[in-house]
Amino acid sequence: MSVIITSPSRLHFSLIDLNGELGRVDGGIGVALNEPSLKIEVSAVDKAVEKQDNPEEVVPVLERIRSRIEPALLKGNYRVKILNKLPSHVGLGSRTQLSLSVAKAISVLENRNYDAVELAKLVGRGGTSGVGTAAFDKGGFILDAGHVFRKDETEKGMENEAIKTSFLPSSASNVSPPPVLFQHALPGDWFFVLAIPMVKRGAHGLEEIEVFKRYCPIKRAEVERICRIVLMRTLPSVLEKDIATFAESLTTLQETGFKKIEVELQHDIIKALFNFFDTHDALGHGMSSFGPAAYAIVEGEKRAKELAGLTNDFFGERHIRALVSYSNANNTGSEVKY
Repeated sequence: MSVIITSPSRLHFSLIDLNGELGRVDGGIGVALNEPSLKIEVSAVDKAVEKQDNPEEVVPVLERIRSRIEPALLKGNYRVKILNKLPSHVGLGSRTQLSLSVAKAISVLENRNYDAVELAKLVGRGGTSGVGTAAFDKGGFILDAGHVFRKDETEKGMENEAIKTSFLPSSASNVSPPPVLFQHALPGDWFFVLAIPMVKRGAHGLEEIEVFKRYCPIKRAEVERICRIVLMRTLPSVLEKDIATFAESLTTLQETGFKKIEVELQHDIIKALFNFFDTHDALGHGMSSFGPAAYAIVEGEKRAKELAGLTNDFFGERHIRALVSYSNANNTGSEVKY
């Protein structure tokens, strides 16, 4: 039997608290998108086939799963075919979605009933943001609660999968995914025009770790401003289906806290793109995670298609290759087929 998993990409709008004075860090907001999406097919095979046929990026995921589950409890070996791939290191959460999709497929084939958080623990995701895990689970707009933060735990030699002791990204954090505070469907006519210029990829690996070390902690006043924007503008606008306020709140976050740093570290074309979106009547704009994936928010598919065409022209005039598309929110999460 084969299992096919389709999972959404995600936009990560902002981290909330990289100050930590109140004993908690991270926290994030984002949204799951219908397109682009990841699709994989996983089937049981013999051991030799597993070693020969799996894509390079899948091998460490399988190794991680085997290291976390007692080998005697695993029934078989597995081959993973990537039927539809997400671009990597551009801000769409490709690594999280691939890892969770592989783990979900194997859990189905092994007759194990793991929920999304258990899958994330299994493959080591969610150490900073819980948006990717929640997007895989149920989709929609997501706000997560971040992690307990205690620097002194390191000095005591204590380890706890619920506690962070330093400012580090998911790839370097051995902690569980944070709890979800708020998860809500977005209206079907709220569209995101997505632009991924072929410029420097977003910070990842050692470079990403160094960025966190260099710029954290963020000033308290910056974090307080983010919290006020999210609590008093972003969240109410989701509940009230107020796309204008929603979009404006995300635009404001581009100049605030850690998100401001992420934007400043990207190619100059991102700021030029923001100006372009402003002059072409986008309701709001931003960059996802470390980028270079950027987005504009508009109402209605017709308007999204129009702005996507103009965005293609924007990059063409500057002789920069880019992937441009548009999508509304995925409000259901990943899908499993047999």
